[in-house]
Amino acid sequence: MYKKTVKHSFKVFSEHLKNETFEKVLLMYGVEQYLVKWAVETLVKKYVNPATTSMDYVLLEGEETSCSRIIEAAETFSMFSARRIVWVRNFKPLLSDSARGFSKEEIKELANYIKESNEQTILIFSAEEVKMTTVLSAALKKSAQCYDFDKIDKAEFSSFAKKRFKQAGVEIGPAALSALVEATGYFNKESDYRLFHFANDIQKVIAHSDGVRVSEEDILRTVSGDLETFVFDMLDAITANKKDKAFQILYNILYSGKDAFSIIGVIVSQFELLLAVKELRDDGLDVSAMHKKLGGSEFRIKKLMPYAGKYTQKKLKETLSAIYEVDRQIKTGLLDSQMALELFIAGI
Repeated sequence: MYKKTVKHSFKVFSEHLKNETFEKVLLMYGVEQYLVKWAVETLVKKYVNPATTSMDYVLLEGEETSCSRIIEAAETFSMFSARRIVWVRNFKPLLSDSARGFSKEEIKELANYIKESNEQTILIFSAEEVKMTTVLSAALKKSAQCYDFDKIDKAEFSSFAKKRFKQAGVEIGPAALSALVEATGYFNKESDYRLFHFANDIQKVIAHSDGVRVSEEDILRTVSGDLETFVFDMLDAITANKKDKAFQILYNILYSGKDAFSIIGVIVSQFELLLAVKELRDDGLDVSAMHKKLGGSEFRIKKLMPYAGKYTQKKLKETLSAIYEVDRQIKTGLLDSQMALELFIAGI
C-alpha cells in the first residue's frame, strides 16, 4: 500500500515562514533542539527590529518563569517591531500537571489564555520532551501550531552538511560526505548524536582541511561521533589489522572531550554483549532468539553478529579481562587514561 511521505517539521516551518502563516502560539518539541533554536532565531530575524531586540524578544527559562510572567510578557506590545517574540523554554507544566511550584489554577489560566493571546505576539513554547496529556500541552495541541523537530533523514542530514561546507568555500566529494555521515553515528538506533554535535564537527573538519577540499583523512582525524560508533569503528580497524587507525579513532574520541570512564563503560558494554552474542551464536540461536534472551536493542545484536564470527570466546573473555584491568589501573592511578587505553588497543 502506498504510504504518503510526511514532511519534516523544519520544511513545514519554512513554508509557514515564507507564506507568513503562523499562529499566535507555537509549540516546538523533539530531540533536535538545534532546529528549535534555528526556528526561533529565524522568527526573531524576520519580525523583530534589531534596534529593539532587548525589548521585543523575551526568553523565559528556569525558576523565574511563572504562568503570570508568561502572560505578562505576551501581553506587552512591541515597541518598533512587526511582532514581539516570547520564547518559553523547558517549561515544567509541559511534562506534568503537578509540576513543583505551579498550581493547577494558574496552569489552567495559562491554558485558557493561549486561546485568546495577544495578536501582536508570537508566543513559543519548546521542550525536548512534551507529555501531550497535560492540561497545558493539550491546550497547545488544540490551539497552537505544533512542530515536532525529530531527527532528520539521511538526505536532509547530507544536505545540512553540504550547505555548511559550501558556505565555508570548502568542497566535499561524495565519498568523503558518505564517510562523514557514517562517522557521526547519527543514524544508529540508540545514538545520542545530534545536529548540535554535527555542526561542531563540520567546523572541526573545515578547520582541519586544507581550506579547499575535505578528505576522508580529515574526517577520520576530527569526527568523534557517538560512543557506540567509536567502538564499532575501533573494532573494524582492529579486525582489519589497522592498529594505527584504531589509535587515531581513540585519540579522536578523547580529544573531543569524552570522559575516559564513559569510553571504558561503552567498551565494556559492547564486549560483554559481544561475548553473549558469540556464545548464543555458537549454540545455534538466530538474532530474534538472541534478542528474546538478552533483551535490549536488536539493532545492537545485529551490528555485533559479524564480529562474533571473528573472535573466539576465549579471546573475548581475555579482552574483557584486559578492559577491566584498564579501568582498575586508571582508578588507582597506576596509569593515566590515555596510556591505559593505548595499551588495551595494542593488546587486542
